[in-house]
Amino acid sequence: MPEIYINNKKYPFNEGDTVLEVAKRNNIYIPVMCYLEKITPTGACRFCLIEIEGIDKPAAACVTYALDGMKVFTDTEKVIKDRKRMMDFVLIKHPLDCPVCDKAGECMLQDMAYEFGINEESVPSVKPDKPVFDWNFIINDTNLCVMCERCVKVCHEITGCSALKIEERGFNNIINTTDGTELNCDFCGLCVDYCPVGALLDKPYKHSVRSWDLDKKNTFCNMCPVGCEIEVNIHDNEIFRCRSTENSFICSLGRYAFKHPEHKDRIETPLMKSSGKHSEVSWNDALDEFKDRLNNIKERYGDESVALLLGSRLSNEAVFGYKKLSEELNINKVVADIEFENGSFYKLHKEKFDTYENIGSLEGIKNSDLIFVIGSDLANEALGVKWNVMNAVIHNNAKLVTIGAQKYEYDYFTDASLLADYGNYAGIFEDIKTAGDDIPASIREYIDHAEHVTFIVGNEYISSEKQPESIYAFYDYVGSDKVENFFLVSDKANITALVNSGILDNGYTPAKLNKEMVNSKIKAVLAVGFYPSETYGAYKSLNKSIDNVDMLVSVDIYKNKFNSNADIIMPALTSLESESSYTSLDGRLIKTDVVHEHKYSALSDVNILSKMGALFGIELPESAPEFWNENIAGQNGYPQMDFYEIDGFVRKENKSNVNKTTFSYQKPAEGSVEIFVNARYHNNYLSTKAVVEKDVDGYLKKYYFDVDETVLSGKDACYDGQCSINDEIAKGTVLIPKNLR
Repeated sequence: MPEIYINNKKYPFNEGDTVLEVAKRNNIYIPVMCYLEKITPTGACRFCLIEIEGIDKPAAACVTYALDGMKVFTDTEKVIKDRKRMMDFVLIKHPLDCPVCDKAGECMLQDMAYEFGINEESVPSVKPDKPVFDWNFIINDTNLCVMCERCVKVCHEITGCSALKIEERGFNNIINTTDGTELNCDFCGLCVDYCPVGALLDKPYKHSVRSWDLDKKNTFCNMCPVGCEIEVNIHDNEIFRCRSTENSFICSLGRYAFKHPEHKDRIETPLMKSSGKHSEVSWNDALDEFKDRLNNIKERYGDESVALLLGSRLSNEAVFGYKKLSEELNINKVVADIEFENGSFYKLHKEKFDTYENIGSLEGIKNSDLIFVIGSDLANEALGVKWNVMNAVIHNNAKLVTIGAQKYEYDYFTDASLLADYGNYAGIFEDIKTAGDDIPASIREYIDHAEHVTFIVGNEYISSEKQPESIYAFYDYVGSDKVENFFLVSDKANITALVNSGILDNGYTPAKLNKEMVNSKIKAVLAVGFYPSETYGAYKSLNKSIDNVDMLVSVDIYKNKFNSNADIIMPALTSLESESSYTSLDGRLIKTDVVHEHKYSALSDVNILSKMGALFGIELPESAPEFWNENIAGQNGYPQMDFYEIDGFVRKENKSNVNKTTFSYQKPAEGSVEIFVNARYHNNYLSTKAVVEKDVDGYLKKYYFDVDETVLSGKDACYDGQCSINDEIAKGTVLIPKNLR
């Protein structure tokens, strides 16, 4: 094995290692600013200068590759002098406004100046007067930029947005958007997190609280099923910002949606309807009313007159807890929200793999050499999945094939990009198998040469393909020996727990529920964390038929149109206010912590569940840790581990078995197809409540993005009397925001 000498000590290295990588691996300190482990090195800041024996000029350790027998010195007088000189060059351009800069206290440049013993400018200069860009939720003060290029590299190599570029040359160069207009990206804010100075800042945080006054707590975001760790910064029990951690890259939801607990629709105390109006009541009064009315309905109409609706915002403990409560109360009519949208497709998935769960892992996606993204707008369904796809493409040279209802913003990364006109994905699969055209032939070649294949299937496919089993037949064509990851992408936070609970196997469906409510066979409905859309699927029928029941009880965080007619509303805590566990879309176990204390009389879902059980003599744990330890750990494939050992890395066991899919393609009739999709930056219902405006010392600060209600349609498709000629959308396809009001 080759060896390198660093400061007269010998160290082995692997071919392709840089001097910096060898030094870091052996705990040898070399200062860096532009370097990041997860991106290719740039050599921009030159703070990592080293001395190499036999070479007169200093070299940057981050872009100098180790050679056998090379002798390197990292701490000589000459090296330290060279590094200080580089700092002087940087400070010529950088304004010394640390007392008013929001980055003070966590600025790499400030820390490094102290490290080098620099407390004043050695080269006085006139500072530049460059533009300050207001990019919606991100501020770019180009006067503070040190041109380390971190933001540009992260935006390209990790997120795949490539929304930033270096503009101009020399003293006048700046970081700007690629087209010089508004920033158009995923707004994950990773550029802000990795900016070493105060050039890029979160606009909602700017001029709020000094960094040293912030308490920093790590938890997990549960706005989508990816399960990313976030760092929450709090002062005086108020959240001021959220950031990524060393273990995760986050999206706009995890970063900017933290004000949703403060939305004006938040339910602060139990509510009970009287004379058509809701009035605030005590918990005891609300629970007693629930008990009396439920007992009365069951006595008069039997157990079959009660239904339970569960939403996927619920934790593992709440999902399994309400299932247990329903069994104890002989309520067998239980329906999960996923069944109102695409429950039948999940049953196809189980027929294929003998499990509802996804096959493989997010880490496995990164190691793929061929990835199919089929009908999934990753930017608006599960952005964390997109990060792994980009990592595979950029760092593993994976081939990327997208088949969808629209051209995605990362289309220039794809090796083949196809539009599924009229929602006919099955026809494209057939062409890939047999057609002699260039693109299908190229995809066949990709398949032939691939060893590690990933399938990612999303809402656009599930909602529009008339022969949904075709994707599983295409899986067979590619070969189970090659496909290592098969993901059904959902925007629902804890869908994995819902399917693990067995609810989808109870034989009761949304269609049966709606029919029995219309026929007045269902008299009472308990809806927990359940948010029906007003626009599509079986939800539309539910919103009408729910008026027929004698009693609707809602356990929820917010007031909304669905629970506006509820007889009893019990307020629940958000995931930022309670500790609970969730299961990610690849089976990892994540845990939320209490990051700030709530100011309402709301209770956690598990606590409410426990109080409900006590009404009927059913003993259930009062907290999530207790419930996990007693009722989930070691069962249903979950590991036998204590609640407080959950760290986001351990995965539940998933046993699968591949069954062959019988399929015969039939060309469908061409006709317009409507697909309900997430609005940009929004992930179903919860994120809409993150749109909060707050008066801060006379200045109105806005948190999170408004819901974009733009309807997009391709050629040969019309919506609400208007037709489109959009070539970026598949023919005969209309994309309608789920959040459309």
